[in-house]
Amino acid sequence: MAMPTGDSPQKALDYYTYLQGRQLAPHGRIETWHVDWTSLGWLWGFVVVLVVVFGMWIRDYRSTHPQTGLSQLDRWGGYTTEAGGRVPVFFWLVAIAVVASGAEFVIGHLVSGQTF
Repeated sequence: MAMPTGDSPQKALDYYTYLQGRQLAPHGRIETWHVDWTSLGWLWGFVVVLVVVFGMWIRDYRSTHPQTGLSQLDRWGGYTTEAGGRVPVFFWLVAIAVVASGAEFVIGHLVSGQTF
């Protein structure tokens, strides 16, 4: 269907119907619903990666021993202790990954607009 001109009320209606049809189906196919498997894959992939990273972070945190000399060991209630010490390497890796992914989102949206 070619784009109609607007020299009569019926042609104006045809024009707006044409525009709305193009907006509703920008990729040429109209579906009432569908499963976007790519988005689901990214979502669950992100969840799995997040769980693995947190598991590795907890394991790294619990396996490192604080170095003495920076501050004394604090105790609360006899069971909970905390000491100032080095920042684990894994924390820096996670922090760099978070900053890099945030920068990628911001730069991507500045370059190509907010595409969803």
